[in-house]
Amino acid sequence: GLLASLLSVAAFDFLFVPPYFTFSVADVQYLVTFVVMLLVAFIISQLTANMRSQAKVAAHRERRAGALYGLSKDLTACRRTEDIVGNAVRHMHAEFGGHSIILLPDEEGRVAHPSERAGPQALPDADLSVAQWVYDHGQTAGNGTDTLPGAPATYFPLAGLSGLLGVLAIKPANLRRVFLPEQRRLMDTFLGQIAQALERVRLTEEAGAARRRMESESLRNSLLSAISHDLRTPLASIVGAASTLAEEGAKLGDAERTELSRAIHEEALRMCHLTSNILDMARLDTGPVHLNRQWCPLDEIVGGALTRLGERLKERPVKMTLPQGLSLVFLDAALVEQLLVNLLDNALKYTPAGTPIEIGAELSAFSLILSVADRGPGIPKGEEDKLFDKFYRLRKEEARSGVGLGLAICKAIADVHGGIVQASNRGGGGALFRVILPMNETPPPLGDGQESP
Repeated sequence: GLLASLLSVAAFDFLFVPPYFTFSVADVQYLVTFVVMLLVAFIISQLTANMRSQAKVAAHRERRAGALYGLSKDLTACRRTEDIVGNAVRHMHAEFGGHSIILLPDEEGRVAHPSERAGPQALPDADLSVAQWVYDHGQTAGNGTDTLPGAPATYFPLAGLSGLLGVLAIKPANLRRVFLPEQRRLMDTFLGQIAQALERVRLTEEAGAARRRMESESLRNSLLSAISHDLRTPLASIVGAASTLAEEGAKLGDAERTELSRAIHEEALRMCHLTSNILDMARLDTGPVHLNRQWCPLDEIVGGALTRLGERLKERPVKMTLPQGLSLVFLDAALVEQLLVNLLDNALKYTPAGTPIEIGAELSAFSLILSVADRGPGIPKGEEDKLFDKFYRLRKEEARSGVGLGLAICKAIADVHGGIVQASNRGGGGALFRVILPMNETPPPLGDGQESP
């Protein structure tokens, strides 16, 4: 710019100031013109140079801001520590070159390589002894520093609000890309973003673990409360009847002994039913359930449920609406039978004696719909979905036996089959429970011992 300014003034003197085509000046006033022109040219060239420099600085800052935005956006979407490590390594490679890795401590405070490979940009041979020193002292060490400069990589501590979270090891293509003032500030910002993401994931995991502990504690308290409440009554009846038989059996008549024996038997069955529900719920909650799906006649499943409740259904009119002919369904017959038993047991408990119970089934190429309807008091408004929660019981049910698991088991059985269960009120009074199970298999052709209806 300075050279262009000097050449421009000289060309003006040579071409446009008399005497022409010489550098001589006939009028002294032109010297003032030359000085002003030269100063203006100098100022313009300096301003242009400053603008170019500022444009370069702005471009670098824009690039760094874009790099920080990209890192922050990717880290925000991470839900696992391994994802954070992979994204951090990728962004470090894009900004600083070379290879890097994040070393995290174990339960004993010893840093180690991540369990999953972080990608091709990951540093495979980080010195764990140097990384351990950095983690223990919270200071930068390695190549380019005054501490352990012989190490091939540079190690930075990752500090969060609650303390050190790990160590970043990087072997850059050029140390200037890390230790120049602007780059070092960018590196510190990267380290802060990575540390915040690691701390967020750790706090989320701790909060999840605390929530699970609270839920487990609440579940245990609910279970103990339900068991202590609902087993106390049948136990008291059994103890009372058994003590009467033991102490005064000789004085009692046959009818009285039979009545006491029947009371003991009925209360023992109630206890057995409660215990069975608790064990079924535990089995469905402890892990994935392996379904024993087989082709089964639908009427046999319904008949099995009615047989199990035969004594209690003697005084109840039961109306069944099933598909005509032999209807084969592909499901776990034992679980679906238990589902029907629980729905029927629920209807028997909470409807007046002598009222009818209706069982229906609709079968299509894509679904099986089972329904159990009654003519009882129905379901209070807003309680339809809560009925299927564990240990949930309506306020008016408090005097009745049960731990509130029957309908929860129905929902769990429907879930493992990929279906749903719904509760609603019927027109004219009563409750209706519908179970919708997907049917994605084609029934086998008749044969192999099957008879056409």
